[in-house]
Amino acid sequence: MVNPILIIALLLLFAFLMPLLGLLHRRLPAFATLILPAFNLYVAVNHFLKMDFIPVVIKTGGFRPPFGINLAVDHFSLFFLILVNAIGVFIALSYLLEEQDYRFHILFLLNLLGASGIILTGDLFNSFVFLEILAISSYALAGSRKEKPALEGAIKYLIIGSIGASFYLLGVFILYKVTGTLNIADIALKLQNAKSGIVYLAGMFMLVGLFVETELFPLNTWAPDVYQGAYNRIAVQFSSLISKAAIYLLFRITFLIFDDPLFYKLLLVVGLLTFVVAEFNALAQKDLKRMLGYSSIGQMGLAVLAFALYGMISHPEAFFAATLLIVNHAIAKALLFANMDNMSENATIDIRSVNPFSSLMFAIGALSVMGFPFTLGFWAKIEILGILLRTNLLFLFFLIILIFMVEAFYYFRVITNLFRGETVCRRLNPLLAFSLVVFSIFLVYQGFYPIFTFSWLNRALNALLNKAIYISIIAGGL
Repeated sequence: MVNPILIIALLLLFAFLMPLLGLLHRRLPAFATLILPAFNLYVAVNHFLKMDFIPVVIKTGGFRPPFGINLAVDHFSLFFLILVNAIGVFIALSYLLEEQDYRFHILFLLNLLGASGIILTGDLFNSFVFLEILAISSYALAGSRKEKPALEGAIKYLIIGSIGASFYLLGVFILYKVTGTLNIADIALKLQNAKSGIVYLAGMFMLVGLFVETELFPLNTWAPDVYQGAYNRIAVQFSSLISKAAIYLLFRITFLIFDDPLFYKLLLVVGLLTFVVAEFNALAQKDLKRMLGYSSIGQMGLAVLAFALYGMISHPEAFFAATLLIVNHAIAKALLFANMDNMSENATIDIRSVNPFSSLMFAIGALSVMGFPFTLGFWAKIEILGILLRTNLLFLFFLIILIFMVEAFYYFRVITNLFRGETVCRRLNPLLAFSLVVFSIFLVYQGFYPIFTFSWLNRALNALLNKAIYISIIAGGL
């Protein structure tokens, strides 16, 4: 099998080579940008199918951890690696093959490098480095549209993101002072039965730092502006790639290092507030992209809420629902934001002039986000509601039902306008149309026959939940 370290090495190499490739031929950067995430996807799928349930440690620089930085590969990390690189292929195929400005290709590869590195690394400081690569490239992407809304959103994101990164780094420093190591598994081993007040403080700092990239309340005020002002392809990256790498890191370090009721209660409150506030804000919007942005924020809050439920009531089904919700959201929101290219600029919720293909694609993506029957999203949301009923958390059950109704109202309002409006013939980008069809078929097919997604997701979660095996393999051989 191909060594996963090549994923990081090639992304970094070609990010630096892009100007040279552009000089050799104007189309070379575009083809390299498509080939790299496709290669990463192949490597991730190949490892996912052929690996057993034992995590794999990949040493770098010839030093064993904790003295050297290592990659820690298991089915959970590979599952998220598959997800973010599938989104990467979607973006490259739909947009970047036509993009001739190599600077966009550099930023895209650095963004994918940061996301892939976060998922693969087994070192806490290295996770900060990759988080910064992800964030800095994201700041540039957010402001790449030289218009006031985009620049305003990018500046807000830069300021809040810098504060969040400082908190995360401070938390990493505290853990290093307490444990004397930066290896995630080694830290988890040393803190298993010895959590002190300073460790709780470190956990709070690190989670606050991750709240920015995962778009959680109250550090998500930048997100609606970025979603509204950025190019549609950038909105796809934020909703379906950037936030998914960040939430992977939040899940991983919370479960391994900060596995404590205090942190799960914090995440439950933050997730619930994010979900409720974002969905009511989405209901109040007139701008369609801003509405979709608030919807994305709400879905991230719901996923964190489901994860927190797992930590509080020890129901693996809650973790399953959280991760399934993330998969559905990544694909459905890629479908929705990318489909905006087939609609008029600055579209509002009252849009009525759209070609039938675009209306259908929007409807499928929206129905899956809502959790409509016979879409992938249905299985995630019905699982969350089932857990709340089985554990007699009736207040949460009825509150979430209410928010689901709010969500359904504002999406059906747009869908109704689309299908009642005037049919317009607009030229479609064939590669974008192909990508939209593939993602829409996946959402509907997995709504009817979700066995494929369920089986892969179960393998991923089994790898994460076997904490003792992960720690013993990676930290036990130190």
